[in-house]
Amino acid sequence: MDLHHYKPEEVKITSDNTKITINAKHEEKQDNHGFVSREITRIYKLPENVDPSSISSTMDAHGFLNIRVQKKALEEPKETVIPVTFK
Repeated sequence: MDLHHYKPEEVKITSDNTKITINAKHEEKQDNHGFVSREITRIYKLPENVDPSSISSTMDAHGFLNIRVQKKALEEPKETVIPVTFK
C-alpha cells in the first residue's frame, strides 16, 4: 500500500482476527500549494486459512507498507476408530 505521504508513526494497523484495518492520518502541513491534511482508512478481510497472531508490517523508505500474515498450520489427519457392531 502506498503511504508515502505518511510517516510510520502516523500509521495505525489493527486487527479483530477477521479483518485488518489500516488508518493513516497527518495533521495540517504546508506544501507548495498551501496547507494540506490527509487521512486514509482501508479495511481488508482476512482469509480464513491465516493465523491472525502472525500479522506483521513493514514500511520501506519510499513509503510502501507491506503486510504479512502466515497460513495456519495444517492439522494432521486424526484417526478415528469406528467400532464394528454385530447384529
